[in-house]
Order: sequence, then structure tokens, then C-alpha cells
Amino acid sequence: MSMRVSGIIGATALWAGLAGPVFARGLDCVASERCRTDGGGCAASRLSIEVSPTGAAKARLWIDRQGPYPARIARSGGITRITLDNFGGSHGMDLHADGGFLYRGNGAKEFTGTCEGEL
Repeated sequence: MSMRVSGIIGATALWAGLAGPVFARGLDCVASERCRTDGGGCAASRLSIEVSPTGAAKARLWIDRQGPYPARIARSGGITRITLDNFGGSHGMDLHADGGFLYRGNGAKEFTGTCEGEL
């Protein structure tokens, strides 16, 4: 199958299709540690979280490439809290101005790490 494009609009559409999704803003986060708050200890982690804003106070998250999960964004002081709409509001993350984050996930698991990008 061949695709014919012409002009600047066609070339732009072809380039965007080949390049994949382009996010003007967003965060790429990687956890370095997972801890259990029920006394189960801590271990190294590579959990990845991508945050793509969809409005002034909304975003979509991909957690280890699963998603998107709709979320709400609230800012208070130096912390930005992102709460997933799913899971009864018990899953979410706190972002700090220095790029650090704390993600509260399944059960008693909490993940810490760093984010790059902006919301």
C-alpha cells in the first residue's frame, strides 16, 4: 500500500504520523524505590509513569505503559497532586517542585522517584 501526500499540509501529516504522538507538555517519571507501608520493606523499582495534561486541571496517566487513566490535577503550595479518577481516588501521585514524586498505588505500595518535563 502506498500513500501519496502533497504540499506542506500533507508533508506535515506524514511526518507527524511517522514520528508518533508529540506532546507539547507532559511528564516522564521513573521510580527508583518501592516501599510497602504495611511494614513489608523497600526494594528497587523502575515503575514508569507518563503524565499528559488534557486541560487546566485534568490529565491522562500511563503507568508502565498501561492506560490511559483519567486524572485530576490540584496544586497547593509547592505540591501538585494528581489523583486518578479510577480506583476510588486511592491511587495518585504528589509532585514536588524539585521533580521528585510519591505515587500511591495498589494496596500498601508507594513508589518514589523523579520526573522530567512540565505540566
